[in-house]
Amino acid sequence: MSRSPRHRGYRRAGALLAVVLALATGGCTAEEKSGGSPSAPVESAEAAKITDIVRAEMTKLDLTSAVYGVWRGTEQIALGALGGSPLGVPATPEMRLRVGQPMEPMLSTVLWRLDGEGVLKIDEPIARWLPDFPRADKITPRMLADSTSGIADYVTEPEFLKIFGENPIREWTAPQLFERANARPPLFEPGTDFGYAHSDLVVLGEVLQKAAGKPLGELIAEHITDPLGMRDSEVVLNPQMDEPILHGYTNERKFFEDSTFWNPTAFLHSGNMNSTVADVGRWVRALGTGERLTPEQFRQMMGPSTAGLGPFTTEKYFAFGVVHLAGWLFMNPSYGGYDGVAFYDTKTETTVVVYGTLGPTSNADQNNAVGIGTAISTLLVPDRPPAVP
Repeated sequence: MSRSPRHRGYRRAGALLAVVLALATGGCTAEEKSGGSPSAPVESAEAAKITDIVRAEMTKLDLTSAVYGVWRGTEQIALGALGGSPLGVPATPEMRLRVGQPMEPMLSTVLWRLDGEGVLKIDEPIARWLPDFPRADKITPRMLADSTSGIADYVTEPEFLKIFGENPIREWTAPQLFERANARPPLFEPGTDFGYAHSDLVVLGEVLQKAAGKPLGELIAEHITDPLGMRDSEVVLNPQMDEPILHGYTNERKFFEDSTFWNPTAFLHSGNMNSTVADVGRWVRALGTGERLTPEQFRQMMGPSTAGLGPFTTEKYFAFGVVHLAGWLFMNPSYGGYDGVAFYDTKTETTVVVYGTLGPTSNADQNNAVGIGTAISTLLVPDRPPAVP
């Protein structure tokens, strides 16, 4: 998840690229956020500090709202919301939001599970399912999940950015995104380098659907959300969101607007999921512990498979939809007025998830949630905070 010819919303949506290359109790209640109730539950000292961090950062960044959740193992430390959504209505942590990039490792998890079931092979060329796609005889599902296919990123393709900037509610199909991805030459030979591209996730989603003979929403539900009890999470192929909704706001088109219903198919298969902050936290914890994989699958998915490519080392790398920062897992979704961050510390099993929405003077050229999540993570793990590039 720009200026002419680049639309700034999509430069922000691709914020992960900049990062990888640079290398439920204790929260506020609705009554507290709308002025305070004498009978409102009292926060723990740790949760109060977390709330103070979110409130201070929201003021500094001019955010309209923020929802956040923090867990240590399965213990909930804080779950809360601040600000208004829509403006003038107190936000609550139960509000649904656009998930974005944390959905990418869901695709990788489904890929590993289908490989284990013999539905497809992770290292078999995708020509079996997409015979007409350029270089399909050389590209494998592993390369798509690891961003080593060499396919150009359609999110930075000028014509796509022009179309999106003029009409962010337009519906997109996978073939249309393929066309934009292939409008420019490949970046490199498949498997020889790293280049983060939303295009990879669109292609991978199509491969998974064709191999399994099921829509991606069914695959995600079967392998991820249903087993994990994520009842408020759903893959969507239209702008609809179920109430209550955390409204997205942005100023990236040079005026302040409600961007909640921008069409998510612009990120077909790589981020078009609606969820709650608690469900996202449930997924991040399952991702960090390998709950939906065999031990060997988990070892491979978390391993430094891209080390040695680009700027990556065995300590800091991107693999299968996740940035690894010396023991921390890191994801930073950003699209259409929603800025998010998810951290998971593999040593202390600490999970931090924050989503914020922009205000009239917010900086739309940065992910405004990353600093909030980093500050919370540093509070909880002060001896080894995440070193985000």
